[in-house]
Amino acid sequence: MKANHILCAGLLAFATAGAQAQHTVYLGGAHVDVDATMPPLSGGPVIPSPGALLRIGSAETLGFGYTYRYSPEWSAELALGLPPSHKVYGVGFIQAFGQISVVEQMPPTVFANYHFVNLWQRVQPFVGLGINYTRFTRTRSTPSGDAASGGPTRIKLSDSWGLAGHVGLTVLYDKHWSLVATVARADVKSDMTAVTQTREGEITRSTRINFRPTVYCLSLGYSF
Repeated sequence: MKANHILCAGLLAFATAGAQAQHTVYLGGAHVDVDATMPPLSGGPVIPSPGALLRIGSAETLGFGYTYRYSPEWSAELALGLPPSHKVYGVGFIQAFGQISVVEQMPPTVFANYHFVNLWQRVQPFVGLGINYTRFTRTRSTPSGDAASGGPTRIKLSDSWGLAGHVGLTVLYDKHWSLVATVARADVKSDMTAVTQTREGEITRSTRINFRPTVYCLSLGYSF
């Protein structure tokens, strides 16, 4: 009899957990701010001087994703988005060249989130920790970039794996619709290789870029 009670209690707990499971899809706008740092280029001559630096511009894109709420407090999330396009500008000695390249990246991220469900009825703050994978889908030098480098230049950026974290706020309109605001940071580091074709032959330069992106996102969510 006691075993039956335990079994019934276990089945009830399982059924309750299943009833609490909730699927949410969301879609919204995202602003990607990049605060990149990098050491000087190595290999070949420094062009045009040690004072030549880069600034990676911010970008806007469409963000979307999926969240599975497997308990009132915990959820798993897959954050996606259209690849944002970042303009890269020369700074310091090469500032006069203006925009020298374009970088596009695709950064899917998986989060485990904890939701503070007991603070307010319709407003739920949450925090999350996860893993980010960034693939640079398109990198190209502009004519100004070719001039700054000394000839036509091909650019390659390696893929990146790193930790990611975010904080957010879910505002519940009803049992289906919600508004979600998040701020996320990710550890994105990539090895950059630039190959320039000059009259004397190819010159290869490399460096490691720490992108340090911050993503601000405001989305509309639908739960079912």
